[in-house]
Amino acid sequence: MLAYYAKRSQGEEFETLRDPIKKGMWVDVSAATKDETKKLAADYELNASIVSDVHDASELPRVEYDGKTAYIFMRLPKLGKSSRVVTAPLLCVVTPHLLYTISADETLPPDSIGINSLPITTDQPQMLALGVLAACITRYEDLIQHTAESIHTTASRLRSHEITNGDFIHFVTVEANLSDDKMNLNGTLAVAQRLRENSREIFSDKDLEALDDIILHIQQLLVSIERHTNSVESIRNAYGTVANNTLNKRMKTLTVFTVMITLPNVFFGMYGMNLVLPYMNESWAFGAVVSSSLVIVAVLYIVAKRMRIF
Repeated sequence: MLAYYAKRSQGEEFETLRDPIKKGMWVDVSAATKDETKKLAADYELNASIVSDVHDASELPRVEYDGKTAYIFMRLPKLGKSSRVVTAPLLCVVTPHLLYTISADETLPPDSIGINSLPITTDQPQMLALGVLAACITRYEDLIQHTAESIHTTASRLRSHEITNGDFIHFVTVEANLSDDKMNLNGTLAVAQRLRENSREIFSDKDLEALDDIILHIQQLLVSIERHTNSVESIRNAYGTVANNTLNKRMKTLTVFTVMITLPNVFFGMYGMNLVLPYMNESWAFGAVVSSSLVIVAVLYIVAKRMRIF
């Protein structure tokens, strides 16, 4: 889907244009087909070989230059099925007068770019490109926060021993999400640092200051990912320790109960044999055997309690 946007000042919203203009415009192509990207490259004299890489689902973040045009690849995340984070390549093409965003999947909506504090207008495609980069990083931040809430919920359940095997299966997804986020953010950080070098003098000093803030934001998210990864590992280790301790206590309890049940059976078994036994003909013999069994069970219970077996 091809769309044209314009934003003349910071205070106004992005305006959807019916027809393209030569300067001060943002060209956005979502769910782009190969034919659409070829036509776009031909119409606006873009590098068709680089633009076609947007259809490579495994394309990693990188930046390439063609004269005064910068081709910035990033991976745009979203929450997929079963809480799995999926990413797709997003190409941001920065020219002196226009900005292009191209993706074979979805692109960023204009309202998500306008919410950051950058002074964004379509008359400054370089700053607008940084706004797209910042909005992409904000997507990662939102998903990392979603993951953190999931970890916190599981940790709270651990305190009440209500954690289930399903939670540990969910942890596999959580760790995979954190790993993918870390990989893509590291790649995006490398791209931002290369843009910061400004070897082609595409960005102004004001743009570079904004880029410094973006780099710092990415680094903070990477630290957050590391902390959440450690939290998952700590929860797993803690629950393993709790499970082992609980199992040991249950085994001790079962052992005591087994002894308590076994000893009375010794007396009942003896008086159940077809042999001549003491007091077998006495009327009180059955009551004595039962009473003795109950006394033995009570003594074993008291001893086990004092020994804190259960």
